[in-house]
Amino acid sequence: MRERLLISACIVLLTAGAAYAEDAEMACMDQLAATETLVDQRVEARALSEGDVEDVNMLLDEADAACTAGDYKKARESLANVNKMVEPAAEPAQ
Repeated sequence: MRERLLISACIVLLTAGAAYAEDAEMACMDQLAATETLVDQRVEARALSEGDVEDVNMLLDEADAACTAGDYKKARESLANVNKMVEPAAEPAQ
């Protein structure tokens, strides 16, 4: 009986860890998709220079690779840098 309980507990812990990893990967991919949508909007509005677009695309590729590799911290950092680059400039005070 103890052996069954122990095996059941191990199975629960193993599947919970896998579920957490899948949730973290999905959250990373969702954040990546949201950032890509924002970038697309800014590119369509011609709010970024060609050089900025290249830099942003490089960072998006880096974030995508980090999400795929499970390096969520690096992915968040890359996405934060992208968001800083594409956020609209503040309106000048009048």
